[in-house]
Amino acid sequence: MNAAASVVKTRARQVLLVEDNPLFQTLVLGAVRKLGRGWEVTACQRGREALELLHSKATAFDLALVDLGLPDVSGVEVISAARESDPELPIMVISVISAETSVLAAIRAGARGYILKSDSESAMAEAISQVLEGNYPISPALARTLFRLAGSPAEGTVDNTFGLTPRELETLRNLAKGNSYDEVARLMGISLSTVQTNVRNLYRKLDAHSQLQAVNKARDHGLL
Repeated sequence: MNAAASVVKTRARQVLLVEDNPLFQTLVLGAVRKLGRGWEVTACQRGREALELLHSKATAFDLALVDLGLPDVSGVEVISAARESDPELPIMVISVISAETSVLAAIRAGARGYILKSDSESAMAEAISQVLEGNYPISPALARTLFRLAGSPAEGTVDNTFGLTPRELETLRNLAKGNSYDEVARLMGISLSTVQTNVRNLYRKLDAHSQLQAVNKARDHGLL
């Protein structure tokens, strides 16, 4: 080989990590290191910081790892922005949130994998590798939820008896699991006032005067 020949430097592959908890950030970084050399991680502790990076297009990311429970904006919003920025970008959720509405929202927004932080570092690394290979890894703990949802009514289905909208029904299902209004707002990626509006509509349509009464009536009609 000619000594004067130029040497081409391989570009490091770029990872966008959106995680506000330093402990879990370290755990995910350890999983990324198991992929081998040649990876550079840009870590954001706030969703808005990640949104600014994605909108600026200053960095071409090869992988995005996103937590859903961010302190400022919904992780689903970050996933949507990442998917809009690059339709082919491998995106995976690494979160403690396992509620079915959150799993579905993340997948619909563009996530190609969803694993829980309770999984081991090695399991995370394996899942990341699968996403990069074009597969769709899901944490085993979520498998039962997804199989159950596969037999649920399609999105957009409403109950003709009461005229509930899909979002009102989703709100009711979250409340039936014991979630507070604040938790429902976070899980659904909506404001607290929207949750309260949904609840008022539920009470009116179901002719209920309490959350317990609304839940019981919905269960009696096979909605839960």
